[in-house]
Amino acid sequence: MGTLITLKEWAALNERSYGSIRNTWVSHPDFPDPKNPRSRTVMGRGTPAHEYDSDELDAFANHWEATNRPPQLPMPDEPDEYRTLGAIARLLGVDGKTVTQYRETINEQVDHTDRGTRTIYHTRGVVEVLNKRRGMGMARPRKDRSPE
Repeated sequence: MGTLITLKEWAALNERSYGSIRNTWVSHPDFPDPKNPRSRTVMGRGTPAHEYDSDELDAFANHWEATNRPPQLPMPDEPDEYRTLGAIARLLGVDGKTVTQYRETINEQVDHTDRGTRTIYHTRGVVEVLNKRRGMGMARPRKDRSPE
């Protein structure tokens, strides 16, 4: 048996979205059962969080990811060319949103050049980023969007 941990704690440790886990996984029939409620922290008030076995959560996550991972995209011809994200999507035969929804990650990880109103990206790098997608219920936590 692993460590007893709440879903929020486990999500943060594993760079996963707590909301996605709560909304997608918890209702799944194979999702691990909670072991016990954690005692309330603020003067005995509030809803107690359930504690789960971290090993069981890890095993469920591994199984979920293996069965729900998006299909691998084939490396296109001439992968070292620079193209727009739309051109790469057409080349791969996928909807443009399949590519552009990862624009932030692609911008961080793939060599690209701004050419006026268009940005062109190293095709191989974009395909490699897309092939690392984790699948439904595996989203990384959103960055803090509060104003500075």
